[in-house]
Amino acid sequence: MSSLQRELFKGKGGLGDAVENNGSSSEVLELIDDEEEEEKDTFESFPTNVILIHVFKTYEIRGTLENCPLFVFHHGAGYSALSFALTCSYIKQLMNGSYTMFVYDCRGHGDTKTSEDYNLSLDRLSKDLVNVLKAAYGEDVITSRDIFLVGHSMGGCVVANAASENLIPSMTCIAVIDVVEGSALEAVSGMLDFLRTRPTEFRSIEHAIEWSVKSSTIHNAESSKISIPSLLREQESKQTDAVKYVWKTDLAASQPYWKGWFLGLSDKFLSAKAAKLLILAGTDRLDKKLTIAQMQGKYQLLVLPDVGHMVQEDAPDRTANALVEFWKRNEKLVLPVKKVTS
Repeated sequence: MSSLQRELFKGKGGLGDAVENNGSSSEVLELIDDEEEEEKDTFESFPTNVILIHVFKTYEIRGTLENCPLFVFHHGAGYSALSFALTCSYIKQLMNGSYTMFVYDCRGHGDTKTSEDYNLSLDRLSKDLVNVLKAAYGEDVITSRDIFLVGHSMGGCVVANAASENLIPSMTCIAVIDVVEGSALEAVSGMLDFLRTRPTEFRSIEHAIEWSVKSSTIHNAESSKISIPSLLREQESKQTDAVKYVWKTDLAASQPYWKGWFLGLSDKFLSAKAAKLLILAGTDRLDKKLTIAQMQGKYQLLVLPDVGHMVQEDAPDRTANALVEFWKRNEKLVLPVKKVTS
Protein backbone atom coordinates (compact mmCIF):
# COMPACT_ATOMS: atom_id res chain seq x y z
CA MET A 1 0.00 0.00 0.00
CA SER A 2 1.30 3.44 -0.83
CA SER A 3 1.35 6.50 1.41
CA LEU A 4 1.51 10.23 0.78
CA GLN A 5 3.11 12.06 3.69
CA ARG A 6 2.40 15.75 3.88
CA GLU A 7 4.43 18.20 5.89
CA LEU A 8 4.08 21.97 5.86
CA PHE A 9 6.72 23.84 7.75
CA LYS A 10 7.17 27.52 8.35
CA GLY A 11 9.30 30.03 10.11
CA LYS A 12 12.71 30.38 11.62
CA GLY A 13 13.10 30.07 15.35
CA GLY A 14 15.99 30.43 17.72
CA LEU A 15 16.75 27.38 19.83
CA GLY A 16 17.21 29.31 23.04
CA ASP A 17 16.07 32.73 24.10
CA ALA A 18 14.27 34.13 21.08
CA VAL A 19 11.82 32.65 18.62
CA GLU A 20 10.89 34.44 15.45
CA ASN A 21 8.51 33.30 12.71
CA ASN A 22 8.86 34.62 9.19
CA GLY A 23 8.04 33.00 5.90
CA SER A 24 6.44 29.71 4.98
CA SER A 25 7.02 26.81 2.62
CA SER A 26 5.69 23.34 1.97
CA GLU A 27 7.05 19.99 0.87
CA VAL A 28 5.41 16.75 -0.18
CA LEU A 29 6.99 13.37 0.54
CA GLU A 30 5.66 10.45 -1.48
CA LEU A 31 6.00 6.68 -1.07
CA ILE A 32 4.47 4.98 -4.09
CA ASP A 33 3.74 1.29 -4.53
CA ASP A 34 3.88 -0.41 -7.92
CA GLU A 35 0.27 -1.58 -7.69
CA GLU A 36 -1.60 1.55 -6.73
CA GLU A 37 -1.29 5.11 -5.49
CA GLU A 38 -3.33 6.01 -2.44
CA GLU A 39 -3.32 9.12 -0.30
CA LYS A 40 -3.06 8.79 3.48
CA ASP A 41 -3.28 11.95 5.55
CA THR A 42 -0.68 11.59 8.25
CA PHE A 43 1.32 14.73 8.93
CA GLU A 44 -0.41 17.72 7.39
CA SER A 45 1.23 20.79 8.83
CA PHE A 46 4.23 21.83 10.77
CA PRO A 47 5.20 24.90 12.78
CA THR A 48 8.96 25.34 12.42
CA ASN A 49 11.92 23.65 10.84
CA VAL A 50 14.87 26.00 11.17
CA ILE A 51 16.41 26.62 14.58
CA LEU A 52 19.56 28.78 14.37
CA ILE A 53 22.55 26.47 13.75
CA HIS A 54 20.35 23.48 14.54
CA VAL A 55 17.78 22.21 12.04
CA PHE A 56 15.29 19.81 13.61
CA LYS A 57 13.10 17.87 11.23
CA THR A 58 9.62 18.02 12.69
CA TYR A 59 6.10 16.92 11.85
CA GLU A 60 2.69 17.93 13.11
CA ILE A 61 -0.95 16.99 12.84
CA ARG A 62 -2.65 20.17 13.94
CA GLY A 63 -5.77 20.04 16.06
CA THR A 64 -8.91 21.97 15.27
CA LEU A 65 -8.56 24.32 18.25
CA GLU A 66 -5.61 26.68 18.74
CA ASN A 67 -4.74 25.66 22.30
CA CYS A 68 -5.98 22.07 22.24
CA PRO A 69 -4.02 19.36 24.10
CA LEU A 70 -0.62 18.55 22.63
CA PHE A 71 0.66 14.99 22.20
CA VAL A 72 4.47 15.01 21.92
CA PHE A 73 6.34 11.92 20.69
CA HIS A 74 10.05 11.07 21.00
CA HIS A 75 11.45 8.16 18.98
CA GLY A 76 14.08 5.63 19.98
CA ALA A 77 17.79 5.38 19.16
CA GLY A 78 18.46 4.66 15.51
CA TYR A 79 14.91 5.45 14.44
CA SER A 80 13.08 8.62 13.42
CA ALA A 81 9.93 10.63 14.00
CA LEU A 82 8.19 8.65 11.27
CA SER A 83 8.17 5.55 13.49
CA PHE A 84 5.08 7.22 15.02
CA ALA A 85 3.46 8.13 11.68
CA LEU A 86 0.76 5.45 11.60
CA THR A 87 0.05 5.72 15.33
CA CYS A 88 -0.53 9.46 14.95
CA SER A 89 -2.76 8.83 11.95
CA TYR A 90 -4.93 6.46 14.01
CA ILE A 91 -5.06 8.93 16.92
CA LYS A 92 -6.28 11.61 14.55
CA GLN A 93 -9.13 9.34 13.46
CA LEU A 94 -10.03 8.41 17.02
CA MET A 95 -10.03 12.02 18.22
CA ASN A 96 -11.64 13.51 15.08
CA GLY A 97 -8.65 15.81 14.68
CA SER A 98 -9.34 17.59 17.97
CA TYR A 99 -5.81 17.20 19.40
CA THR A 100 -2.42 18.30 18.05
CA MET A 101 0.34 15.73 17.58
CA PHE A 102 3.99 16.74 17.32
CA VAL A 103 7.01 14.58 16.52
CA TYR A 104 10.59 15.32 15.53
CA ASP A 105 13.86 13.68 14.59
CA CYS A 106 16.17 14.07 17.58
CA ARG A 107 19.77 15.14 17.04
CA GLY A 108 21.93 12.65 15.19
CA HIS A 109 18.85 11.04 13.63
CA GLY A 110 16.74 11.32 10.49
CA ASP A 111 16.98 14.69 8.77
CA THR A 112 17.88 16.73 11.84
CA LYS A 113 21.25 18.51 11.65
CA THR A 114 22.99 20.08 14.65
CA SER A 115 26.49 21.26 15.50
CA GLU A 116 26.79 18.32 17.92
CA ASP A 117 25.04 15.41 16.27
CA TYR A 118 26.98 12.88 18.34
CA ASN A 119 26.07 14.43 21.70
CA LEU A 120 23.28 12.07 22.68
CA SER A 121 23.55 12.55 26.42
CA LEU A 122 20.28 12.34 28.30
CA ASP A 123 20.68 15.91 29.53
CA ARG A 124 21.22 17.25 26.00
CA LEU A 125 18.30 15.31 24.53
CA SER A 126 16.00 16.48 27.35
CA LYS A 127 16.95 20.12 26.76
CA ASP A 128 16.38 19.64 23.03
CA LEU A 129 12.86 18.42 23.75
CA VAL A 130 12.03 21.58 25.68
CA ASN A 131 13.75 23.95 23.25
CA VAL A 132 12.16 22.45 20.14
CA LEU A 133 8.71 22.71 21.75
CA LYS A 134 9.34 26.35 22.63
CA ALA A 135 10.56 27.15 19.13
CA ALA A 136 7.53 25.48 17.59
CA TYR A 137 4.78 26.74 19.87
CA GLY A 138 6.17 29.65 21.88
CA GLU A 139 7.96 30.08 25.18
CA ASP A 140 4.85 29.50 27.31
CA VAL A 141 3.90 26.15 25.74
CA ILE A 142 5.53 24.21 28.57
CA THR A 143 3.43 25.99 31.19
CA SER A 144 0.15 26.81 29.46
CA ARG A 145 -0.66 23.81 27.25
CA ASP A 146 -1.88 20.39 28.42
CA ILE A 147 0.84 18.05 27.19
CA PHE A 148 1.04 14.26 26.85
CA LEU A 149 4.66 13.07 26.56
CA VAL A 150 5.17 9.75 24.76
CA GLY A 151 8.59 8.15 24.29
CA HIS A 152 9.76 4.87 22.79
CA SER A 153 12.92 3.11 24.02
CA MET A 154 15.61 5.81 24.30
CA GLY A 155 12.82 8.35 23.78
CA GLY A 156 11.09 6.92 26.84
CA CYS A 157 14.22 7.71 28.85
CA VAL A 158 14.17 11.28 27.52
CA VAL A 159 10.53 11.99 28.39
CA ALA A 160 10.91 10.33 31.82
CA ASN A 161 13.97 12.45 32.55
CA ALA A 162 12.22 15.64 31.41
CA ALA A 163 9.22 14.75 33.57
CA SER A 164 11.27 13.96 36.67
CA GLU A 165 13.11 17.27 36.39
CA ASN A 166 9.81 19.11 35.82
CA LEU A 167 11.13 20.62 32.59
CA ILE A 168 7.59 20.69 31.18
CA PRO A 169 5.33 21.78 34.08
CA SER A 170 2.10 21.58 32.05
CA MET A 171 2.60 17.89 31.26
CA THR A 172 -0.41 15.96 32.55
CA CYS A 173 0.32 12.46 31.18
CA ILE A 174 3.40 10.43 30.27
CA ALA A 175 3.70 7.14 28.37
CA VAL A 176 6.89 5.10 28.06
CA ILE A 177 6.98 2.41 25.38
CA ASP A 178 9.00 -0.80 25.71
CA VAL A 179 11.91 0.30 27.85
CA VAL A 180 12.60 -0.80 31.43
CA GLU A 181 15.72 0.07 33.40
CA GLY A 182 16.65 -3.43 34.56
CA SER A 183 16.32 -5.29 31.27
CA ALA A 184 17.78 -2.38 29.29
CA LEU A 185 20.94 -2.26 31.40
CA GLU A 186 21.29 -6.02 31.04
CA ALA A 187 21.04 -5.69 27.27
CA VAL A 188 23.65 -2.92 26.97
CA SER A 189 26.57 -5.38 27.08
CA GLY A 190 25.25 -7.18 24.01
CA MET A 191 24.35 -4.10 21.97
CA LEU A 192 27.58 -3.94 19.95
CA ASP A 193 27.27 -7.62 19.04
CA PHE A 194 23.70 -6.98 17.91
CA LEU A 195 24.78 -4.03 15.76
CA ARG A 196 27.41 -6.19 14.07
CA THR A 197 24.69 -8.57 12.89
CA ARG A 198 22.78 -5.73 11.24
CA PRO A 199 23.52 -4.99 7.55
CA THR A 200 25.64 -1.88 7.09
CA GLU A 201 24.36 -1.11 3.60
CA PHE A 202 21.54 -1.90 1.18
CA ARG A 203 21.37 -1.87 -2.60
CA SER A 204 18.02 -0.04 -2.53
CA ILE A 205 15.40 1.40 -0.22
CA GLU A 206 13.11 -1.48 -1.15
CA HIS A 207 15.79 -3.95 -0.10
CA ALA A 208 16.07 -2.23 3.28
CA ILE A 209 12.30 -2.35 3.79
CA GLU A 210 12.26 -6.04 2.87
CA TRP A 211 15.09 -6.72 5.35
CA SER A 212 13.31 -4.86 8.17
CA VAL A 213 10.22 -7.02 7.78
CA LYS A 214 11.95 -10.35 7.18
CA SER A 215 14.25 -9.82 10.15
CA SER A 216 11.22 -8.90 12.29
CA THR A 217 12.83 -5.57 13.14
CA ILE A 218 9.46 -4.14 12.14
CA HIS A 219 6.51 -6.52 11.82
CA ASN A 220 4.30 -4.11 9.90
CA ALA A 221 5.22 -3.67 6.23
CA GLU A 222 3.04 -0.57 5.86
CA SER A 223 4.85 1.21 8.68
CA SER A 224 8.23 0.02 7.41
CA LYS A 225 7.57 1.66 4.03
CA ILE A 226 7.03 4.96 5.83
CA SER A 227 9.80 4.89 8.44
CA ILE A 228 12.74 2.98 6.93
CA PRO A 229 13.52 5.47 4.09
CA SER A 230 14.03 8.22 6.70
CA LEU A 231 16.79 6.17 8.38
CA LEU A 232 18.99 5.81 5.29
CA ARG A 233 21.14 8.07 3.14
CA GLU A 234 22.43 7.54 -0.37
CA GLN A 235 26.12 6.86 -0.82
CA GLU A 236 28.11 6.34 -4.00
CA SER A 237 30.67 3.56 -4.17
CA LYS A 238 34.08 4.97 -5.19
CA GLN A 239 35.07 1.69 -6.82
CA THR A 240 31.99 0.95 -8.93
CA ASP A 241 30.05 4.26 -8.94
CA ALA A 242 27.07 2.21 -7.87
CA VAL A 243 24.61 3.76 -5.43
CA LYS A 244 24.06 2.13 -2.05
CA TYR A 245 22.12 3.11 1.06
CA VAL A 246 23.68 3.30 4.50
CA TRP A 247 22.35 4.17 7.96
CA LYS A 248 22.21 7.88 8.78
CA THR A 249 22.80 7.21 12.48
CA ASP A 250 25.95 5.50 13.69
CA LEU A 251 24.53 3.76 16.75
CA ALA A 252 27.90 2.34 17.79
CA ALA A 253 29.20 5.90 18.19
CA SER A 254 26.53 6.54 20.82
CA GLN A 255 27.86 3.75 23.07
CA PRO A 256 29.25 6.18 25.72
CA TYR A 257 25.68 7.31 26.42
CA TRP A 258 23.87 3.96 26.60
CA LYS A 259 24.09 3.38 30.35
CA GLY A 260 23.30 7.02 31.04
CA TRP A 261 20.02 6.71 29.17
CA PHE A 262 18.76 3.87 31.36
CA LEU A 263 20.26 4.44 34.81
CA GLY A 264 17.58 5.65 37.22
CA LEU A 265 14.82 5.29 34.61
CA SER A 266 12.39 3.52 36.97
CA ASP A 267 12.70 6.19 39.66
CA LYS A 268 12.37 8.99 37.13
CA PHE A 269 9.26 7.46 35.59
CA LEU A 270 7.62 6.80 38.95
CA SER A 271 8.44 10.29 40.27
CA ALA A 272 6.75 12.06 37.37
CA LYS A 273 3.97 14.35 38.58
CA ALA A 274 1.55 13.06 35.99
CA ALA A 275 -0.59 10.08 35.10
CA LYS A 276 1.79 7.31 34.00
CA LEU A 277 1.42 4.58 31.37
CA LEU A 278 3.95 1.88 30.55
CA ILE A 279 3.40 -0.09 27.33
CA LEU A 280 5.47 -3.25 26.91
CA ALA A 281 5.86 -6.03 24.37
CA GLY A 282 6.18 -8.59 27.18
CA THR A 283 5.93 -8.87 30.97
CA ASP A 284 9.43 -10.35 31.15
CA ARG A 285 10.75 -6.83 30.65
CA LEU A 286 9.48 -5.64 34.06
CA ASP A 287 12.12 -5.15 36.76
CA LYS A 288 11.51 -5.55 40.51
CA LYS A 289 10.92 -1.86 41.22
CA LEU A 290 8.32 -1.48 38.50
CA THR A 291 6.65 -4.77 39.43
CA ILE A 292 6.13 -3.57 43.00
CA ALA A 293 4.98 -0.12 41.87
CA GLN A 294 2.51 -1.65 39.45
CA MET A 295 1.02 -3.80 42.22
CA GLN A 296 0.66 -0.62 44.29
CA GLY A 297 -1.24 1.08 41.47
CA LYS A 298 1.36 3.79 40.88
CA TYR A 299 1.09 3.54 37.11
CA GLN A 300 -0.90 1.73 34.46
CA LEU A 301 0.72 -1.22 32.70
CA LEU A 302 -0.34 -2.44 29.28
CA VAL A 303 1.23 -5.48 27.60
CA LEU A 304 0.55 -5.82 23.88
CA PRO A 305 0.92 -9.39 22.59
CA ASP A 306 2.31 -10.37 19.19
CA VAL A 307 4.53 -7.31 18.75
CA GLY A 308 8.27 -6.71 18.80
CA HIS A 309 10.30 -3.85 20.22
CA MET A 310 8.86 -1.41 17.67
CA VAL A 311 5.48 -1.55 19.39
CA GLN A 312 4.03 1.61 17.82
CA GLU A 313 5.00 0.41 14.33
CA ASP A 314 3.96 -3.22 14.75
CA ALA A 315 0.56 -2.35 16.24
CA PRO A 316 -0.14 1.33 15.53
CA ASP A 317 -3.90 0.91 15.92
CA ARG A 318 -3.65 -0.74 19.35
CA THR A 319 -1.00 1.75 20.47
CA ALA A 320 -3.20 4.66 19.38
CA ASN A 321 -6.22 3.21 21.18
CA ALA A 322 -4.22 2.72 24.37
CA LEU A 323 -2.89 6.29 24.32
CA VAL A 324 -6.27 7.85 23.59
CA GLU A 325 -8.09 5.83 26.25
CA PHE A 326 -5.41 6.67 28.81
CA TRP A 327 -5.59 10.36 27.97
CA LYS A 328 -9.37 10.45 28.20
CA ARG A 329 -9.27 8.87 31.66
CA ASN A 330 -6.69 11.33 32.93
CA GLU A 331 -7.16 14.59 31.07
CA LYS A 332 -7.95 17.69 33.06
CA LEU A 333 -11.63 18.39 33.41
CA VAL A 334 -12.76 21.94 32.82
CA LEU A 335 -15.93 22.34 34.85
CA PRO A 336 -18.43 25.09 33.97
CA VAL A 337 -18.63 27.94 36.42
CA LYS A 338 -21.95 27.99 38.18
CA LYS A 339 -23.49 31.42 38.28
CA VAL A 340 -24.72 32.56 41.63
CA THR A 341 -28.20 34.01 41.47
CA SER A 342 -29.31 36.56 44.04
